[in-house]
Amino acid sequence: MKDKKEHNFIKIQGIISKLIIWIEILLAFLVIFTIILSIKDLIVLGLTVFKTEAMSSYEILQVFLSHTLLLVVGLELAIMLISHTPGKLLEVVLYAIARKMLISSAHMGDILLGVIALAIIFFIDKYLHTKDIKNIL
Repeated sequence: MKDKKEHNFIKIQGIISKLIIWIEILLAFLVIFTIILSIKDLIVLGLTVFKTEAMSSYEILQVFLSHTLLLVVGLELAIMLISHTPGKLLEVVLYAIARKMLISSAHMGDILLGVIALAIIFFIDKYLHTKDIKNIL
């Protein structure tokens, strides 16, 4: 009786795990689909930078870079959802911090914290993340 309950419990766990994996894959495809749709906005922003005078194009270029880096973070997130490796998580965090540093750093304190965070990520990847040694950043 007890073995049958344990067997049923393990079977239910397996079904739930497979369902969660399929939902993650679906979410990854939704992220990728949304990113593909957002490429149109990048093209429009790129053309706007080209047509705008130099003084005004700085702000448009900043929006372009912000949007581009956000799409890169989204792609890395989709890869992380599908692959389930610690290295992919580190890459998502790395790109998110880089985006924050490049786009919205208001003063040197923000940049210093970003550099420290990046150094910690590289340290973790180099010395603590040993399972995926071939894919070190």
